[in-house]
Amino acid sequence: MVIRPLALALAAGLLAGCAVGPDYRAAAPAPVQLQHAQVEGVFAADSPVAGWWRQFDDPVLERLVGDALAANPDLRIAITRVRAARAVFVERRLDPLPHVTAGADQLRTRQAAGADGERVTTEEYSLGFDAAWELDLFGRLRRGAEAARADLEAEQASLEDVQVSVAAEVARNYFLLRGVQKRIAVAEQTLANLHDTLRLTETRRDLGAGSELDVQSSRAQLKQIEAGIPLLETSAARARHRLAVLLGLQPGALDPLLAPRPTPAYVKALPLGDTRELLRQRADVRMAERHLAAATARVGVATADLFPRISIGGFAGFVSGDFSGLVAGGNQAWSLAPSIRWAAFDFGSVRARLRAAEAGADGAAVAYEKAVLAALEDTENSLVDYARHQERLRIVADQAAAARRAEQLAEAGYREGAADFLLLLDAQRTQLAADDALADAEAAVNIAAVGVYKALGGAGTAGEGGLASLAR
Repeated sequence: MVIRPLALALAAGLLAGCAVGPDYRAAAPAPVQLQHAQVEGVFAADSPVAGWWRQFDDPVLERLVGDALAANPDLRIAITRVRAARAVFVERRLDPLPHVTAGADQLRTRQAAGADGERVTTEEYSLGFDAAWELDLFGRLRRGAEAARADLEAEQASLEDVQVSVAAEVARNYFLLRGVQKRIAVAEQTLANLHDTLRLTETRRDLGAGSELDVQSSRAQLKQIEAGIPLLETSAARARHRLAVLLGLQPGALDPLLAPRPTPAYVKALPLGDTRELLRQRADVRMAERHLAAATARVGVATADLFPRISIGGFAGFVSGDFSGLVAGGNQAWSLAPSIRWAAFDFGSVRARLRAAEAGADGAAVAYEKAVLAALEDTENSLVDYARHQERLRIVADQAAAARRAEQLAEAGYREGAADFLLLLDAQRTQLAADDALADAEAAVNIAAVGVYKALGGAGTAGEGGLASLAR
């Protein structure tokens, strides 16, 4: 009687190599050809340095990104999800093995005994090991482990995606801040020039060479510039606060570090590396592919429910009605209990779950296709954005140089009485607008470069910082 269940278990184990449901085979991402990556003088095929933000040669930016990758709250959340997924995978991987638990029980029973109905109390004590083993005859447990592994790998890809996003968000806000700070500096310098112009118009009015209209027009323009500075300072404060939160700090904690400093635009050819491997580099694409693998494995789990589940339970230990002599040799006991369960009369529910799993896999396949298309769109857009911002920067730089020269000529002519004040006023407005546009264009070029590296999958972001290592 003992040999037959063991033989059944052995045979089932040999047959456990079969697993119902579809076998997932990940297709290698096809090389892509980005049509906007070949702009000469704007992009280069050289590989970017590890940690693309180091190419800007800005020690403050390098420190901010490094600190963010070590302490950002979103990264810490992503790491907890990786840990949770890893724990689930370990549990699912152990499911096909026998599960043995130790236990001790006391059973006290009072019931009628004998023909006279006398009630007696009996006690039974047991001490030993219980075992349970589901024979994975149709691969239900193995498919579950496959799904859990794919879920874990999806969370790991999600962690990499968060790293890329955090580094890009830090750099974007940093360059936004530097651009606003330069615009504030431009406005303050313009204010100083306008104060000089206001004094000049007042002097000319007092001497009879000018008019009150010139004085009030000059004062109105000065106040217009003054009114715009608080708005710029608000934008700068918001960027500083955002950077602090990205680093896991309270708003304002980084204000001393973020004092204004020169931050030139990146005007060299931007190194892109091997853009043909874009779909391998993008963590969001890998994450979508792993979700598809998990959904496919769950179809196998649902398919296996159409077949019987065979399991073996057992006990080995001591059983006695007397606690004091429980572990005596004569009280040794064991049991072996093979069982079979089959949803023979519940196929409607099983097939409904199978259809739901198949629909989930179909949806995951479409989501993967969408992720690939979104990655291509995002990358092409970022490349166009960077190239056009570089073009705009060159035009705006020429405009600013011409506007400064025009303002100088208009001021000299006004001082000498050869030019009308309205001409000087218009030249000053044009110069301010051009210098403000130049500061904005320089920041926009750097922000566009950040967008390119984010679209390319981070270019060396993964693995940076000390926090991500905790998820391994």
